[in-house]
This record gives sequence, C-alpha cells and structure tokens, in this order.
Amino acid sequence: MVNKVTPDTMLSASRLPGVMGISRYQTPNDELEYSIRALKGEERRDIGNEAMAWGNMMEPMILEDAARRLELVDLVTDHPTARFHDSLPLCCSLDGTGDGRGQVITTDPAAGIYVIGQDSIQLDGVGVLEAKLTSMAPEDMPPLWRGPIQLQAQMDIVQAKLGAVATLYRGTELRVFVFAPHQATVKKIAEVARDFQRRLDEWKETGLVDYYPPQDDEKWPDLRGPFPIIPVAAVLDDSCIERAEKILAKRKEIKKLQTDLDSDEEKLKKILGAAEMGIAGQYQIIRSTRHYQAQPAKMVPAKEAYTIRQSTLTIKPVKA
Repeated sequence: MVNKVTPDTMLSASRLPGVMGISRYQTPNDELEYSIRALKGEERRDIGNEAMAWGNMMEPMILEDAARRLELVDLVTDHPTARFHDSLPLCCSLDGTGDGRGQVITTDPAAGIYVIGQDSIQLDGVGVLEAKLTSMAPEDMPPLWRGPIQLQAQMDIVQAKLGAVATLYRGTELRVFVFAPHQATVKKIAEVARDFQRRLDEWKETGLVDYYPPQDDEKWPDLRGPFPIIPVAAVLDDSCIERAEKILAKRKEIKKLQTDLDSDEEKLKKILGAAEMGIAGQYQIIRSTRHYQAQPAKMVPAKEAYTIRQSTLTIKPVKA
C-alpha cells in the first residue's frame, strides 16, 4: 500500500519485528513510544525514503509476477482498509491476495519458488501476498524481519491457510517464499500483541511507560520447522571437542598477548611521565588527557528482572 492504513495507536503486523526485537530499524521501545505519541494526538512522523518509494511503485508488478508464478487466480492488489484480528489487539494492511485453487506446489528454484518449512504445500483458498524490495543478494529464506513474521500475522488476522513473501532482489531477481501458518510463531505473535497492548493500557491509566528490557532474539521460532524444545544439556559430536580445545588455546594466547600489551604500555607510560607526547623515531607516542565536567547525583530507576543468553561460551572440564 502506498499510504499507511493501519492506526498507529495499536500494534500492526508490519511493526511486529520491531516489537519482537528482530528489526534492523526499530527497537521494541521505539515502537512503544511511536504508539504513545499517536495516543497523545501527535502528528505522524515522515519515515519515507527513496527505497520505500521505489517499493511502492514496484509493488503491483511484484505481486502480479508472483501470482503468475504461483498460478493464482482472482488477484487483488488494492486493499484500501485495515484488517483487524477478531480476538487480539492486532491489525494489518494487505498488499495482495489471490486464490491458489487447491493446487499442490513444491520448491522450484528455477521458477524462483521456495516452499518454507515443508516439502510441499497445498494452495488452499485465498492466500496473502506480501511484496518486498531489497538491495540484498538473493536468499533461500528471507530474514524474519523482512516479511515472514508480518505474513504470519496477516494470515492469522484474515484466517488464510497460505501466504507468500514475494521479494525482488536488487531489481533483477524475484523469489517467492511460500508459507503455511506456523503455530509456534502465531502463538508468539499473540503473546507479543497482548503484552504491547498491556503497556499501552498502563500508560493510559497511569501516565507511566513500562519500557521493554533488553531482548534476546534467539527465543523467536524458526519458521523452517517446529519450535525447538531447548534441552538442558545437548550431546555434541567429537568434532566439537577439537573446536572447544582450539577456543581454549586461542583464549590462552589472547590472554598472554593482552598481558604483554599491558606491560609494554605501562613501561611507556612511566617513561612519558607527565608529558602528553613523546617522539620515538618515526612514532609519536601520545597519552591524552580527558576532562569530565561535574555531574549531579542520579537516582537509578528500578528494573524488572529479565533473562538473556550470554554471547560468550564458557568451556571447562567435565567433573568426573
């Protein structure tokens, strides 16, 4: 759609990646503040750019070619009003819809068709089409933030049994990614929508914003298959032993290099003494001075408890 038709005062499908913490452009708190500004009656900020303008212009062509490749009938590319979920505080706009006529299709890279999460899919009834334009290189699966999460919400809102993200890569290659409803994702979307609305309702009642804590994007479902059950301890193959030993050896080497680096820096600092700069052959050795202004005491606001997964592995011997 060229013009945004969904209300800013509630969560929409296109904003889900931001709220879920997987967007490249918006954080959960960006989206929360966006809706709060709308509830205050503030004017919508212009977020348009040239890439979005080209996406809008190319959208009908992308949808028409996707429908041709999937052999859909009754293609509709004009959906001027928002659609609302019948039981969740969630809405969406639609780029296009088309009838799959019950045909069964499989992945066909030569035709630019990729069935995601299963070997084949029956195009049963009217499905949802979402058009995307990107400068990225072609992929076998689009990232969650560029269509799949949005599409899952759209399908749930209109109760469609199929959907497709049609992505034009670099203006030269169209790939059509076909999805069935993914129940683990749909469940997560419902949780996110209810929690987002709870935060908006709390602001309406108290005037206080319940901001989101840092998020761990590893917790969202994988649309390629069922939502994984994470074991307490996984049994790894022998190749992981060698990788673990290499990591430990490299960490030991890094620690030694850091110790040597710190020692050499301390020696140079002592030689410099109070001087800010020294000349050693072709090198300038500088120890700058940074000045800080006085700051008033600050109260650190309370934070709710939250859990994240550490980015660094801990490797240690197993106790006998």
